[in-house]
Amino acid sequence: MKTKTNIPLNPEMPMQEEPADLIRIGDILKLNPKVIPEKKIHFIHDHLHSPDFQSALDTFTYPQLTHLLDGLVAAAIEYYRLRFNMAADERTIKSQCENLLDFKERTGCSEPIDECLNEGCYHINPKCAVRKAKEDILVIAKVFESRANRSHIPHIAIELFFKKLINDYNCIGLILSDKFGTPKVFITDGSRISSVITTAMRRLADSIADFEFRFSVPNEPYLIFNQRFPIDAALIPKLAAIEKNPELIRYLKVITFSSVGFDVAYEKTVLTIIYIGDNMIRQYLQRLIDGISRIKIETDPDARIRQSFGRRIKPKT
Repeated sequence: MKTKTNIPLNPEMPMQEEPADLIRIGDILKLNPKVIPEKKIHFIHDHLHSPDFQSALDTFTYPQLTHLLDGLVAAAIEYYRLRFNMAADERTIKSQCENLLDFKERTGCSEPIDECLNEGCYHINPKCAVRKAKEDILVIAKVFESRANRSHIPHIAIELFFKKLINDYNCIGLILSDKFGTPKVFITDGSRISSVITTAMRRLADSIADFEFRFSVPNEPYLIFNQRFPIDAALIPKLAAIEKNPELIRYLKVITFSSVGFDVAYEKTVLTIIYIGDNMIRQYLQRLIDGISRIKIETDPDARIRQSFGRRIKPKT
């Protein structure tokens, strides 16, 4: 079922200036030379984004790997504070890593999940524990690649922003798409509903192509395009919220995909909010759109140039 509703539009958020100073990894990644020799610490600082870094991890012991991972997480939190003035915590940063259940399924690990959660995996299956630590290190290291590749910055920053919103409100996931409905950023709370998401995004793309979906007009109410899918027996075990509280299924009957089209620096963008139950979308939709706009303008040079075209030049007095 598809419906459209209106949500009032608030004034656009003013553009902020981009931070000028780049952050060196050596200044924020603090490692203990009693755990990792200084020679290796210097190598990490100099080669974190080099192909040699991945192969060098083979020479690290498991305690060194876990120490490096903890250090990278702490450095990532500081990086986002300094670079984007964005608050992040350990949970937010680590959520970018593959969750244990998916890792175990992918690698064929048959050890009890309790051992993984209690940090006892290394004593049962050291090879598996080392592999997971290495993979997590490489994932977190990508946070800092934005120093060298500016095009990665919006994607990473928006992912972090989305993760915080999912934690703050009862969302299953958030998807940012281009004007054709093609997803560019996709974050979930851990719910495994890829088949439903694929169907919903295909319907969204079709509705855009058929002009059934309408982009909101600046300074006018937002137009919300809703799709609703019944929660059946196949979906129940895949929803993280119901896994944590099975009693919810007595009250939650549908998954809702609410999509809204708007402009970011004169570029059409589609935001989709996925949720179950009563979701107070009016309370945070404007915050979401303001945050996306701010991050894009602060971190994407092309968006910043487009935004400047729309500014009125004040006459000299």
